[in-house]
Amino acid sequence: MNPHQGNKTVRDLIQVTADYFEGKGLDSARLNAERLLGDVLGFSRMELFLQADRPVMSEEMDRYRELVRRRGAGEPLQTILGMTEFYSRPFKVEPGVFIPRPETEHLVEAAANLLSPADRRLLAPVALEVGCGTGIVGISLACEVPRLVVHASDINPKAIELAQRNARLLEVDARVNFHQGSRFDPFPEQLQGKVDLLASNPPYVRRDDIDGLFIEVAEHEPREALDGGPDGLVFYRALAAEMGRWVRPGGHIIVEIGADQADEVIAILAASGGLDIQVLKDYSDRDRVVSARLGDAESKLQGG
Repeated sequence: MNPHQGNKTVRDLIQVTADYFEGKGLDSARLNAERLLGDVLGFSRMELFLQADRPVMSEEMDRYRELVRRRGAGEPLQTILGMTEFYSRPFKVEPGVFIPRPETEHLVEAAANLLSPADRRLLAPVALEVGCGTGIVGISLACEVPRLVVHASDINPKAIELAQRNARLLEVDARVNFHQGSRFDPFPEQLQGKVDLLASNPPYVRRDDIDGLFIEVAEHEPREALDGGPDGLVFYRALAAEMGRWVRPGGHIIVEIGADQADEVIAILAASGGLDIQVLKDYSDRDRVVSARLGDAESKLQGG
């Protein structure tokens, strides 16, 4: 590719860059080209269309060339731009913190629906998010459910700092609390038995499969955000083992899963007292989300 010889127009530059990205095997090649050029020029996609005949100047071309080089080398578009959209809201992203995926919107939608009308009338329903990354799940839930109080944890200090900035950006930082540490360890003990919803998009890739993922995942995502252990299920077992201590009777747990993990995750949650277990599919009709209600003593005696 040579998208930067002469004063190419916006239209020409997008086309030659899209061809280059297609040759690299990148999905949505034209969209990538448009997003990168729009970032350099400060244009929306509509403005790029309206100014398709505008020449791209040499200084702009130098900046664009570097962005194209990074994307062509496999760096994710989101970290290059420093921003992504999730659930129709902007979130800051940075290298070293797991990048939000559109599939996780199903987790947020289902989690918000699990908070019943009665829960929504509570003064302050409580949700826990384990492994928050950029904070998309907890922050989106706080935006969707008024008065919801969220406590979210992550072992990565960079993720905690970024999630705090995203909470401030979306003006829910008064109701979303971030705690650095492993899984449930950093959560306040007074929350035990009082949580209405436990949510997580945990690491679920089988350890031996990580190196075979696309380069933008295998080489640019933090490994601890991918590695689900030898069978990909280590984190689900840890969540199930703790949910009875943190979630109130009648409360819910909801998790994102790999497309072939539904049966195993269902079994793990059921063995720890999960009832009314449901599986939801993603945009590609693949299993993506599993939810369960935590039973109480009476429901266990009655067999659910």
